[in-house]
Amino acid sequence: MRAVRRQAVALTVAFSGVQLAIIAILGLGAVRATGGAIEVSTLVAFLLYAFTLMGPVSELSQSVTALQSGVAAARRIREVTDIPLEPAASAPVSAPARSGSPGGAVVELRGVTARYAPGTRAALDSVDITVPRRGHTAIVGPSGAGKTTVLSLLLRFLEPEDGRILIDGQPYPELSPAQVRERFAYVEQDTPVVPGTLRENLVFGRPDADEADIRRVLREVRLADRVDALEEGLDTPLDATSFSGGERQRVALARALLCSADVLLLDEATSQVDAITEAAVTDSVRRHADRAAVVTIAHRLSTVIGADRIIVMEDGRVRAQGTHRGLLEDDALYRELVAALRIAGVPEADPGVPEAASAG
Repeated sequence: MRAVRRQAVALTVAFSGVQLAIIAILGLGAVRATGGAIEVSTLVAFLLYAFTLMGPVSELSQSVTALQSGVAAARRIREVTDIPLEPAASAPVSAPARSGSPGGAVVELRGVTARYAPGTRAALDSVDITVPRRGHTAIVGPSGAGKTTVLSLLLRFLEPEDGRILIDGQPYPELSPAQVRERFAYVEQDTPVVPGTLRENLVFGRPDADEADIRRVLREVRLADRVDALEEGLDTPLDATSFSGGERQRVALARALLCSADVLLLDEATSQVDAITEAAVTDSVRRHADRAAVVTIAHRLSTVIGADRIIVMEDGRVRAQGTHRGLLEDDALYRELVAALRIAGVPEADPGVPEAASAG
């Protein structure tokens, strides 16, 4: 903003100064020429001098404004380079062993409090969450409840102010961010894709994936027919396709499923797909939950009512947790969320009655 203000001031001063100089020359020169002090040709010469100076003055003002923009850009670049790097592991340790046992927890949050800036309201306040090694865990709640903050903490995009986060019983500070993140596959709502072909996007997290695995995940997200219709198939540059937002979202989901990570994180991963595709994706997620952990965040509760466990969050705290049927009977906020979306089987007049549980 300072650079823009200085640019405006420099241009105004430069052009106004030249125009005022011409007016002064005309006014004073006319008086002197009328009195016979100077010749008219002298007045014309001074005017030509003034017009000749307009070009250099204009270029000088533009150079000054360009310099100001460069100084502002350099300052922002220095601010970026001065941002502290992510914390490394406190000691040279190996990544936690991947247990094959279906029991126990793969990730735990114990009394975690987190905020995005010092002095601001806590995004999470003393939250305890356990993610089983197998099964589908859904996190729901109104906007601002802290759902996405939970994923940011799991991926170490945000460090907790208080409390502990453990993966396979090992505290996060003992591991590097890379060691933590290799255990997760993350599908966010914006579904970014990388430059390159469709195949390169799919195998980004698993370069050794074979053709059979690629075709399997494409069928699971209902993209196989769309890819077969492309002239170059999987080798088509993604930026050369007319993939819609929903199709790009399915590409990101297929990429995550292909990774076979220990924990699959889905943040509104079906927000841009139609109902039929959403049902197919939900079935795929259900199958993945049989062999790994799945954590889903969704405002569309139809995507999570079949979860093994649903965590209801409100104002940065865990309000309740349980199954869809149990929460319908025991938690008023969950009944309001379900009734607001008019999920089949929930009476609009009185969503709190026990019969509403038939929605599950």
